[in-house]
Amino acid sequence: MYTPGNILYFKPFIFPNGHTPKNKYFIVLKTIGNNILIASLPTSQDHIPQMVQKEHGCIDRPEYQVNCYCFKPTQTVTKNSFAFPVETFVYGYQVDLFDKHSFDGMYVVDGIDYEIKGELLNEEYEALISCIKNSASVSRKIRRWLDAKV
Repeated sequence: MYTPGNILYFKPFIFPNGHTPKNKYFIVLKTIGNNILIASLPTSQDHIPQMVQKEHGCIDRPEYQVNCYCFKPTQTVTKNSFAFPVETFVYGYQVDLFDKHSFDGMYVVDGIDYEIKGELLNEEYEALISCIKNSASVSRKIRRWLDAKV
């Protein structure tokens, strides 16, 4: 479940900040030890300025304060041919640390509490990690963890 590159779909996702739970995709970027996950909650919310061209992959435009990874709809991104149904974005500033033990208690049954949608293709995973690590909007702590050999 916590393999880096896995795309999970929680039904529903319980937000640590108390926001209303909802069904949500979750991309595992890295696991650290037995308790920490670095992950992203991709979104269909488009916050890209109109003057910036949206293509599949990394969009890094510091002059517009934009860093995200764009997944185009229906483009296969996993080893088992999964594709997001709509345009989906991973924003650098939204990459965060999560407590794996909390997940273990909330999301117990595969297929009911969550689904593993697939593991990102190697080139897709590497491009996503590179995009995040090179973003000024991602905290130094997370960038260091992404670089660490853990």
